[in-house]
Amino acid sequence: MPDELQDYEQPAARPTFITVLCILTFIGSGWGLINDGIRYFNANSQAETISKVREHASSDVSKNKDAGKPGNEFALRIVKDLNMSPDNIRKGAVADGAAAVLCLAGAFMMWSLKKTGFYLYVAGTLIGIISPFVIFGTNNFIAIISSILIGFIGLIFMILYGVNLKYMK
Repeated sequence: MPDELQDYEQPAARPTFITVLCILTFIGSGWGLINDGIRYFNANSQAETISKVREHASSDVSKNKDAGKPGNEFALRIVKDLNMSPDNIRKGAVADGAAAVLCLAGAFMMWSLKKTGFYLYVAGTLIGIISPFVIFGTNNFIAIISSILIGFIGLIFMILYGVNLKYMK
């Protein structure tokens, strides 16, 4: 009887580091998914608020005594890029939600030590990086900043997960 028990494989123990990374991904992607839902359903009021902020900022920048200087021109460009329609806000929320779902699914798979989860996580991160450019344009300051932030955090997590691929099947 003891020989029969030895024939069964013990499930692989998940390293603590993968556990911590997955929990952080569950929290971050879950929170992102909630925010994306809120953003999608409140797109009209958010667009209105952004429009008001844009008007005030544009007025303030135009009244600046340094008009025509490079810093002022840069500020005007940023203010111009704040022009977001409810449709673009909804598109952004859907794209970010899709990225969050892929990252969340990938984390659940990596929790079970499945290597396929890593590739889902990478796909979700790439969608998060590329979608702002598709939605807002490649020359939009807001798209550039959001892609840099998503890319930076995503790249760190991809490296940390990638170092632990040896524990996944």
